[in-house]
Amino acid sequence: MGDRIAIISIGIVALAFASNMARGVIDHGDATRFLVPGFHGITGIMGLSLMLYLWKLGRDTTAKKASGEPFSGTKERHGRISDLLGVLIIIHSFLGFLYMLSIL
Repeated sequence: MGDRIAIISIGIVALAFASNMARGVIDHGDATRFLVPGFHGITGIMGLSLMLYLWKLGRDTTAKKASGEPFSGTKERHGRISDLLGVLIIIHSFLGFLYMLSIL
């Protein structure tokens, strides 16, 4: 499950960069015009890095559990970061909604 979510997250961020490049070409004829992210884009990149760290913690937890090592610390960190990521996703979605309204 975590592998699919990580791959989809990377795809969404890549799609966002591609759409900004297309917007730059359509509006100004320059693909790099909107490539530098604003606040919404920066929080998206931060969220992606947290998502990849969360994915790593999930894989570490699974590996420790399978090998019989104690995994409660890794599992707890995984849970706390997933809670933080959930709150950040809500904030990021709201910022995206406001950004979309400013474009339209």
